[in-house]
Amino acid sequence: MIFGMTIYKILWYFMIYSVVGWMIEVSYHAVTMGKVVNRGFLNGPLCPVYGSGVLMVLAVLNVIGSTLGVETDLEKASSLLLFAVGIIFATLIELIAGFMLDKLFHARWWDYRDRKFNLNGYICLQFSIIWGLAIAFVLRVIQPFFDRMIDIIPVLLGQILLVIMYLIFIADLIITVMTILKLNKQLERMKNMENAILKLSDGMSEVIANSTLKTVDRIEEGKQKNAVKKEEIRSSLQEARERHNESRDEKRRALEAQYEHMKKQLMYHKMFGTGMLLSNFSEHGHSKYQDIIGRIAGEPRGRE
Repeated sequence: MIFGMTIYKILWYFMIYSVVGWMIEVSYHAVTMGKVVNRGFLNGPLCPVYGSGVLMVLAVLNVIGSTLGVETDLEKASSLLLFAVGIIFATLIELIAGFMLDKLFHARWWDYRDRKFNLNGYICLQFSIIWGLAIAFVLRVIQPFFDRMIDIIPVLLGQILLVIMYLIFIADLIITVMTILKLNKQLERMKNMENAILKLSDGMSEVIANSTLKTVDRIEEGKQKNAVKKEEIRSSLQEARERHNESRDEKRRALEAQYEHMKKQLMYHKMFGTGMLLSNFSEHGHSKYQDIIGRIAGEPRGRE
C-alpha cells in the first residue's frame, strides 16, 4: 500500500484520469475555439497532469485521514475539505508541470498570463478555483464509480491491460521528448535560414543602390572623356551588377524552397507529431522561437 492505495489502483487512477483530462481538454478547445485539436503533451489521448493531480489529492486525503483522524471517506468527507485539498494540490501540480515543461523544452502547453492573479502564466486564481470545484465533484461523484469499475475487471485482465497501456504510454513519452528536442533544432535551423534570406535580399538592394551611385559617378567623370568610354563604364557596371544579383537571387530562391519544404514537413499533420506541437506552441508560446512558430503555424495565440 502507498498512501492508502495499492499500486494496482494507483496505476489505474493515473491512466483513467489522464484520459479523462485529455477528453476535457479536447472538448473545451472544441467549444471555445471551434476546432478539434489533440491537446496535451503526448501524441496519445493522455494528459498526465490530470492523472498526477488527482493521484496527489487522493494521497494527501489518505495521509490527512491517517495522521489527523479526519474523515476522508469520499462519500462522507466534508465538501469543503475536498475543495481545499483539490485547489491547493491540483494547482501545485499544474505549477510544477508548467514550470518544468517551460524550462526543459522552452515551451508552454498552457498560458494564463492574460488572466488576473496569475503566477508567470503557469497558474491563476480563476482556474485554481475551477480545479478545486472540479476535484471536489470528481472525488464525490465520479471516483466511487471508477473504483467499482476497476473492481469489476478481473485482476489478471486488469494487469495485462495496464502493462499494454503503460508500454504505449512510455513509448509515446520517449517519442514525444525526442520529437520536441529535434523540433527545437529544426526551428533554430529555420530561423538561421530566415536571417540568411533577409540578408541576401538586403544585400541585393544594397548592391543595386551602390552600383547605381557608382555608375552615376563614373558617368559624370566620363563627361570629361569621350562618349565611348562613358558607355563602356556603364555597360561593365551593369553586367557586374546583374551577375552579382543573379547569384544572390539563386541562393535566395534555393533557401526559400528549402524553407517551405521544411515547413510543410513540420505541419504535415496537426493532430500528431511536430504539427500538433507547433499548433500548441503557436497558441501558448515558446520562449525561444515564438516568432518563427507563429509564421509556420499561422495561428494566433490564445488561451488553453
